[in-house]
Amino acid sequence: MRFCPGCGAAPEFVQEYWVGSDRHFLCWCAACGMLSTVVLAAQLVSHEPEH
Repeated sequence: MRFCPGCGAAPEFVQEYWVGSDRHFLCWCAACGMLSTVVLAAQLVSHEPEH
């Protein structure tokens, strides 16, 4: 995590942990005060909308 998902500044604190095969990043930004969790899923299953 190089950038805050809220404001784009460099986060003050980042901690990585795993849940199964997914990577989770706990991120705190001092610039905007946002605390968030970003998940990088091992696999994404979705559908295509009707055209």
